[in-house]
This record gives sequence, structure tokens and C-alpha cells, in this order.
Amino acid sequence: MNERILISLIVLVAVLGVVPGVDSAIAPFSGLALVILGLVAGAMGGSEADASQRTAIYVLAVALPGIADSLDVIPTVGPMVNGALDSVAIALAGMAVAMVVMQLKARMMPSA
Repeated sequence: MNERILISLIVLVAVLGVVPGVDSAIAPFSGLALVILGLVAGAMGGSEADASQRTAIYVLAVALPGIADSLDVIPTVGPMVNGALDSVAIALAGMAVAMVVMQLKARMMPSA
């Protein structure tokens, strides 16, 4: 599966998770789906990604929820944007974990 498709699915699940009416239908599974999609995306690109790309994902996974919280002050749409960005941060955390595991594997295994 192409990494662009995975990122598109992550954004789709994150946005659907904050749409009124739809959120209650997918809420029990959206977090799990986001983590799984993040793990798959991180495992696909974890060993080839350069250090600056990995560092950006690590920092964004940690910082994005805090940045998104500041959007709550925007009337009406602020909480929805905050929720969508928090959901993307869940997927980024999955990507970060997968990238760390892939880098550990690459360092432990002998090069061919």
C-alpha cells in the first residue's frame, strides 16, 4: 500500500471522527484504526526515512496535541479542528513507535 494512501486514510479517519453524527458511529474504533494506520505507515517508511524526517515526526507527535489545544478558542470550528489534529497526533505516535522499532532492527541486523 502506498504511503500517500495511508496518510490520506489517516486524515479521513481523523476528520470523520469529529463530524457530528458520524463521530458516534466510529468513535469506538477510530483510535485503534489511527494507531494501526500509523504503525503501518511508520513501518513502511521507517527504515528508509532520513534522520530529519524521523525527527520531525517525533517532535510533531509530541507537540501537535498542545498546539491543537490552542485552537479551542475559535468559536464553533475550533474544537473540531482540535479533535482532528489530536487524532492525527495519535497516528503520528504510532508512526513514531514503528520508526523507532525499525531503526532498532536496522541497527541490530547485519547489513547484507
